[in-house]
Amino acid sequence: MKNKVFLILGGTGSVGSAIGDIVEKEGAIVCRHGFDAGDYQADLSKDGEAKKLIEKIIKDRGHLEGIINSISAPVKIAPLEKKTWQDFEKHLSVQLKAGVDVILSALPSFKKQGGDIINILTNYVVGDPPASLSDYVTAKYAVLGFTKSLLRDLGKYQIRVNAVSPSFIRNQFTKDIPEKLDELLAAQSSLGRLTTVEDVAKAVLDLLQKGETGKHIIIDGGYVEINSL
Repeated sequence: MKNKVFLILGGTGSVGSAIGDIVEKEGAIVCRHGFDAGDYQADLSKDGEAKKLIEKIIKDRGHLEGIINSISAPVKIAPLEKKTWQDFEKHLSVQLKAGVDVILSALPSFKKQGGDIINILTNYVVGDPPASLSDYVTAKYAVLGFTKSLLRDLGKYQIRVNAVSPSFIRNQFTKDIPEKLDELLAAQSSLGRLTTVEDVAKAVLDLLQKGETGKHIIIDGGYVEINSL
C-alpha cells in the first residue's frame, strides 16, 4: 500500500478520519474530503464538483488507487408521516449522488490501472431495519444496489469493489439519537458493546491489504461477519 493514493469521502468525519489514519500508517497517501474541512473540500451534492475533486487529486498526486466512501448526512429519528421528500432527497444526494459522481469521474484513471472502491453502509441493509429512519435506510439500500452493480460492471478492469456495514456508531451523525438507546443497542450486539470507528477502519484496511473483491463485511459491536455482495 506504500505510496498508493486513496480518497476518503467524508474523510473529516469520525469514521473517515479513523480509516484515513490507519491507511496512512501503512504508508498510503490519504486525500481527505470534507464538505467544509479537510484537504479537499467540495459540496458533492452540486453538479460538476466531483469531477473537479478528482482532477485536483490527480493533478496534486499524479495518480489515484482507491476511493473509500464514508460520507453521510445527520441521522434523525422521525416516523414516516413526518418525513418529506426533501428528507429522502438529502440522504440520496449526500450518500448516493456523491458516490456515483466521484466514481464515474475516477473511472478513466481506474480503468487504466485498476483500483479499490469501498462503500461504508450500515447493518440496517441486512435483515429488518429499525422504524423511523426511512430516509437514511432508503439511501443506504440505494448505495448497496450501486455497489453490487459496480462489482459486476468493473471487475473486468481489475477494479475491486467491497462494502462494510457497521451497526450503530455514536458519532457526529447520530448526535440527535437519544443516548439512552446506547445501552439497549450494546446489549443487542454479540460482544455487548457498540461498534467503534476503529472496528470499521480495521475492516477497511484488511480488505485493502488482502486485495479482496465482492465482500460485504458486517460489523456488530466487534463481531465481524463476511458475506458476498
